[in-house]
Order: sequence, then structure tokens, then C-alpha cells
Amino acid sequence: MMQSIKSDNEHVTLRSLLEYYRQQAKSPRELGTMFEILVIAYLTNDPLHYGRYEKVETYYEWAQEREGWNKNDIGIDLVAKLRNQEGYVAIQCKFYQADHQISKKDIDSFIAASGKDIFKYRLLVDTTEVELSDNV
Repeated sequence: MMQSIKSDNEHVTLRSLLEYYRQQAKSPRELGTMFEILVIAYLTNDPLHYGRYEKVETYYEWAQEREGWNKNDIGIDLVAKLRNQEGYVAIQCKFYQADHQISKKDIDSFIAASGKDIFKYRLLVDTTEVELSDNV
């Protein structure tokens, strides 16, 4: 269990939370998992998003419930079931430094894996503060 990064009367900014994750993670994979958990919490609790999805889960959990889907890391991190309509949203979570520019190479496997008809939308959630590269 993670320790609190602020006392109860202080606000936690997204930047401070991401920095805390960077300091606490023992590996890039753990850092990615921490960010994915944050994204699930955000998409299922934020007033602008929670009404759009019935469920948000890791790709692995989603693939386990479906026959014929590769259970390995294929480039999709999370899957959200659309509320009140058929289909899913493929979600890619990228935890990079703020000045990293996301390139086509960074998301190629996500684009390829999420090209199936079952995925009605794609969502890229990242920690960068710069525009995507021109070739994305």
C-alpha cells in the first residue's frame, strides 16, 4: 500500500502525484501499472467520463473473459465498455517525462491492436506536456 504523499489538509496536484509515482516505482513496468490504476480511477470517477463507460479494466482482465484474444501485451493497456451502446474503447497509457514527444513508433502496436471492429474508439492518455509528433 502506498503511503500518503500529503497531509489531509493539503491538495495533491497531478504533477506531484506523478512525481511521487516516479520516485516510488521500482521498475518501468511498475510505473506503468501505477499509472494505469490512476487512469482507471479517473475514468470511473470523473464526472465528465464515468457516465460514458460501464466498466474500465486492464486489457489482460478483458482478454481473459474472451475466447480468441491474445492475453499478452499487444499494445492496449485498458479497455472500457461503452455505456448504452455496443463496443469498447481501447486505451493506451503512456507514462513519459513531461518533455517527451510521442512518436508513431511509441503507439504503433496500440494502433494495430485496436484496429478491430469491436473497438469503436481509441483513447491515448499520457503524461507529456508537448504536442504529439507530426507523424502520429
